[in-house]
Amino acid sequence: MRWIVVLMGVLLTVVIPAPSIAAGPIDGGARPTATARRDVPWQRNASCDLETVAALASRHAGIRQFVVLATPGFGSTDGNAFVAARGRDGVWRCQTDTVAASFGSSGTRPLADRRSGDGTTPAGVFPLGKVTAWDGQTFSVFGNSPDPGVRANVTYRAVRNEDCWGATPGTARYNHVVNLPNCPGPADEWLPRFGEVYSHAAVIGANLDPVSGDAPGETPFAAAIFLHRHSYTAGNQPKPTSGCVSLAAADLVTVLRLLDPALSTHFAIGPTTFLRSNA
Repeated sequence: MRWIVVLMGVLLTVVIPAPSIAAGPIDGGARPTATARRDVPWQRNASCDLETVAALASRHAGIRQFVVLATPGFGSTDGNAFVAARGRDGVWRCQTDTVAASFGSSGTRPLADRRSGDGTTPAGVFPLGKVTAWDGQTFSVFGNSPDPGVRANVTYRAVRNEDCWGATPGTARYNHVVNLPNCPGPADEWLPRFGEVYSHAAVIGANLDPVSGDAPGETPFAAAIFLHRHSYTAGNQPKPTSGCVSLAAADLVTVLRLLDPALSTHFAIGPTTFLRSNA
């Protein structure tokens, strides 16, 4: 503490030492009781259909993240998409706004009722897929472009020239990634051929673990079901897909960056009424 004193016309400065304070905790002060933990990220003021999410969550215990891909009806080729997650407080919130999505050219159909090549997107609740490629890499997201920034617990596969996603029923390669450059098809998909449409894509776990259709006599429910980028008409309108779900490029990247297997990510696909009561 410093005082200024005037004595006999002379300006003096007197310094009084401040009282010493012993080091150590202050009685009654706040003390940490638990280590801080990060919660899931949410988009502030985002709008999504939490009523459908609540209905899904009531039937699917343990899932903390839904990618909802909803349509007005089974015959619809257009719909919407959003991501919602349940925080540590048990509350479901929107991780993204609701955006436009495109579905199969013949709409959607429950997985058990569809067949490869029928033009529908499988309807139901499916996990984020995990596939092991011919070279041993196990992945859930892939693309012809560099990793857009998926989470560290999501493996991203940069497409190789050899990558063929088998979709020919009754063959061992059905719904498997095999080493077959320029794979013959017509159902098989040589991934490099799809360019920017498969710039990035998430594997939707429909007809995986185990696969039905990779042996003679088995029902080929679905192969190569992805969440990928829109394909566009000459008039720059999004096209329906062959059985996948597609989004605009920026919306797709937003979704892919949020996928978190630690939350048991699942895709909920189909008409809203179906998702609320049956899926």
